[in-house]
Amino acid sequence: MNRKTTNAQANPQENRDTSTLGARDVRTHNRESLEALLAHVDEQCRARCEKIAGRADAEAEKVRQTARDRAADLLDEVRTRERRNVDEQVRVERARQRSRIRQRELAERRAMAEQGLKFVRKELVALWNSGDLARAGWLARTLTDARTVLATDRWRLRHPEDWSPDEAASSVGQRVAPGVEIDWQPDAELTEGFVIEAGKARVDATPAGLTARDERIAGVLLAQLPRLDSEDLNSPAQDKETTS
Repeated sequence: MNRKTTNAQANPQENRDTSTLGARDVRTHNRESLEALLAHVDEQCRARCEKIAGRADAEAEKVRQTARDRAADLLDEVRTRERRNVDEQVRVERARQRSRIRQRELAERRAMAEQGLKFVRKELVALWNSGDLARAGWLARTLTDARTVLATDRWRLRHPEDWSPDEAASSVGQRVAPGVEIDWQPDAELTEGFVIEAGKARVDATPAGLTARDERIAGVLLAQLPRLDSEDLNSPAQDKETTS
């Protein structure tokens, strides 16, 4: 025991150096351990941040893609709606044009029908004034029509004052309406044609009477004209072109 004490007392400097070296090694070890721990923590944080950033980027891209898809859908909806609106406007405008064209054409055709009726009346007057043969034919047709609509056998036949029944007229009457008693009466108000009356019934074979059903005659005249141009506008091909 004395020897150990003596050795410790004999090497105090060596003991201090050994103690200092041990403390330095501990500090170095601690520092290195701390640095390693910090590096590990940094690495973990960086990895964690990269993972979080990756998920965030993926989510952001997903949101952006969803927004792009929605925007594309909205754009398609807007374009479709605009096309429908344009198509509807075109159809409405075409319908207006058809209406205007048809109204103009109908007005023109009514004018043409009126002119046609005037022409028919003029031609009837000209036929009456063309001679006895035409008047005899007129009388025969009038008596034929009267025979189909008048029930009694006593007729009053009014005629213009410048025409008088002769033997030929009586013969026509007997041939067309046998058994009918005809009372021939001149009428100052008549200038062309005949009017046959039996009671309240009558057959008006004057130019005015023959064209009294002007709508029917106008229809016959208009049927001879070409089709309306507006009918072509109403064709399915035109409607297809409008909506294409």
